[in-house]
Amino acid sequence: MPSALALKPTEQSEANPVDLEPRPAHDHRQRLRVLLTPEERLARWGTTSVSPFTLGANRVVQELRSGGFIGVQVRRHWGVMASDPIAPPGKAGDTIDDALERLADHRVRPVFAAVADAEPYRDRGLWTTPIADDALIDVASFTLAGKRMSSIRHSVSAAIRAGLTIAPWSSTIAPGASDVSGKWLATKRGGELGFTLGRFDPAAMAGLDCRVAIDASGRVVGLVTWHSYDDGRARVLDLMRRTPDAPNPTMDLLIADSLRSFAEQRVGTVSLGCVPRSHGRLAERIYPTASLRRYKNKFAPEWVPRHLVAPSSRHAPGAFVAVAHAYCPSGLMAAIRPNR
Repeated sequence: MPSALALKPTEQSEANPVDLEPRPAHDHRQRLRVLLTPEERLARWGTTSVSPFTLGANRVVQELRSGGFIGVQVRRHWGVMASDPIAPPGKAGDTIDDALERLADHRVRPVFAAVADAEPYRDRGLWTTPIADDALIDVASFTLAGKRMSSIRHSVSAAIRAGLTIAPWSSTIAPGASDVSGKWLATKRGGELGFTLGRFDPAAMAGLDCRVAIDASGRVVGLVTWHSYDDGRARVLDLMRRTPDAPNPTMDLLIADSLRSFAEQRVGTVSLGCVPRSHGRLAERIYPTASLRRYKNKFAPEWVPRHLVAPSSRHAPGAFVAVAHAYCPSGLMAAIRPNR
């Protein structure tokens, strides 16, 4: 019986939602569907900092026999996934197998953009390569004391002297936060990136951990957003935005204050986000990895590699292009335009 929607690219769009024919549900999988939505399973079972981005724009959830699922964005003949499949405890291997079978049934090549452990994929004959590094902080041991943290410590002191304060998201500050995002975007000729990078949506901010910086005059001058993962035990930094005229230490204060708050909440791990490994000047124009790595390194994180997974080395160029398109919804040509 044919699928509900064949996985063939159309001329109208490069990104084609997947709508595969459902398989007969196993009893335990059906119970999981009834008891837990994909969002609830993601919050409980997503164990890496990229997990929160399994769901998002132009992605469709595909349920798997194990009770897990994948969020797939189809680009031509590629099924692009942000990270590892979301798997029930103890079912990671079965869920990978289910995901690969699901895509193979419809002649879609799998590409996982950033997985935590490459070995399970290599064991299944897939090709992997380090693609990024995750900036992880053990919250319990984080401190602003010591020589390594002197830059952040001085920035925080300077921000406080300048009259900056931190506030949580509220409807009152929403217009100011929208203004910050708009001014930040005005400097980006390629527009907002996507996939494992969030977009500013005022309607969605109440469901995230959004913190804003307010100057002495009461104006919002910066913001950060955080996602929760690993059943609430971890957080990952997403949006980092400030107005062009914001005081220099604005972002340092936002992140440092967030880390202090997470320590009070007994969060175990904080990720400052994955930074792609540099792939030359053209790639730097799409995403400034070198400067971003330097900035995050000020917080003394542990850098942990993340891996891209594709069917074989022969398919690597196509996999990289598919992932690049997923990150650049406005197109690659727009993304490489110099910023204002």
